[in-house]
Amino acid sequence: MMRDLEFEEDPFWESNRSGASKPQQQSKSSNTALAGAVFGVLAAMLGLRLLFPDSNTGGPSPLATSAPTTLPSSGDDRDLARRSSFSNSWASWLQSHMPGEQPLRVKSDFRSRISEWTGGTTGWAWNGNAVTPGKLRLWRPTLNSKDYELQFRASIERKGMGWAFRARDTDNYYATKILLSRPGEVSGASIVRYGVMNSWTFDRAELPLPIALQKDRRYNITAMVRGSRFTTLIDGHVVDEWSDSRLRSGGVGFFSDDGDSSAIEWADFREQKGWLTRWLSASLFIPPSLMAP
Repeated sequence: MMRDLEFEEDPFWESNRSGASKPQQQSKSSNTALAGAVFGVLAAMLGLRLLFPDSNTGGPSPLATSAPTTLPSSGDDRDLARRSSFSNSWASWLQSHMPGEQPLRVKSDFRSRISEWTGGTTGWAWNGNAVTPGKLRLWRPTLNSKDYELQFRASIERKGMGWAFRARDTDNYYATKILLSRPGEVSGASIVRYGVMNSWTFDRAELPLPIALQKDRRYNITAMVRGSRFTTLIDGHVVDEWSDSRLRSGGVGFFSDDGDSSAIEWADFREQKGWLTRWLSASLFIPPSLMAP
């Protein structure tokens, strides 16, 4: 009876149980309120973006100024082809309507805006609707970018063709070349990739291509640059994939070595920016210039 009276007077276990539940309830309420506030801010910013669209005039990337491990091509070619056609997906629509700095989109047919290209002009020639590259020239508007896709339509006229990416200048870049030795034969072409730092070449590798290529035939070539991973596609098929982390930003360009000759009809550059990066920069939480590592 004394125990019962003592419990009724000061229910120890009930007081502990009720005391422990209150902080949990308060914590759940706080988390719910925080989540609601975050989603509310995101919804409001997306609504403002739809009401007040940004200009689509393009311009230099705000990421400015701020190897190879050989890997076999893995995964589904069709999936990577869909990723390379980023502009046709719902993600591209959302990307274009998110607040913040617009990703850079530029295209060149090499017949106008010659001032957009910087570097040596030796060996460059324009023939009809295509250009024949010579010494390395870089696409000036792309030089401040980090992650992107480069697509171009080109053919090999003699021996091979090459392009550069993550190029800070003509002395620091990654390079990929396609060499054609036996047109029309499987393994009659190879892909070469390497890096250049302070004019010194490092980690050069050459591998046979898994597809047959023809001389003087135009192909759609895509170079996907994502973080430290680089993927090459020819007509939507993955032909090479490798990685390196020494050069973290830089633009694209084209070149031909001695004895090479190629014809490039057009080039299309599409910068990729994460939604979080754009949202943070638009919210003024982090200046865009600090987004690059």
